[in-house]
Amino acid sequence: MAPDSDVFGRALLDWAMGATSPEVLEREDGFTQVGAGPDVYLSDFKGWPTAERKSIRYLHGRVLDVGCGAGRVALELQNRGVEIVGLDASPLAAKAALIRGVNEVWSTPIEDLDWRIEAFDSIVLFGNNFGIFETPARARRLLIHLAKRTKPDARIFAESTSAYFGGAPAFDRSYYRMNKARGLSPGQVKLRYHYEHLVGPWFRWLYVSRSEMQSILVGTGWHVERTLGAHPSEPYVAILVKDAA
Repeated sequence: MAPDSDVFGRALLDWAMGATSPEVLEREDGFTQVGAGPDVYLSDFKGWPTAERKSIRYLHGRVLDVGCGAGRVALELQNRGVEIVGLDASPLAAKAALIRGVNEVWSTPIEDLDWRIEAFDSIVLFGNNFGIFETPARARRLLIHLAKRTKPDARIFAESTSAYFGGAPAFDRSYYRMNKARGLSPGQVKLRYHYEHLVGPWFRWLYVSRSEMQSILVGTGWHVERTLGAHPSEPYVAILVKDAA
């Protein structure tokens, strides 16, 4: 990822160094929304969504923090004595996490980890990062790959937000209806970041309801062991374990 196209990574790096200007999300149909900014992306444990805070007790072993950003999750777990590696496709995000004190950060997409994924017991996808799978079809392909390459007792902590109840960023009822009309997953979205004078490339993201998560998992080698999160408009964390052999 070239630095001049890594707009959100630039924002994370600036925030790690004390800047406060938020990012702006632009949707493909022209809708815009001011993003969460450093208050969320650099928040301490008290500022995390309820489901994330509750999930911590179920983590075990060596942890991979996928889409670690500026390291809010990795730093908290590291301070608790957990052996954790941050992972982010953005070199600038990885640099931000290192600046903030994360001990080990790898800058690569999760699908490019190959044999290194075998070293982890828990894979964390907090921050709605189930969305990095982009589409249900790509999610299935990557989950099948992860099922083959991870330890037998590995767990995935997959966070998402339903598109139907007003909690998913840059989403409204008209957009998920448009998705349905186009034959797309209702929670699929095409976005780009604006930050100060920079405009990033378009990217896809995926939000799924709990039932949609269950449907995607069928045939991937994973199933939901437990779901944390009470209110339908808030992020939930699905703890995924492998199907019985």
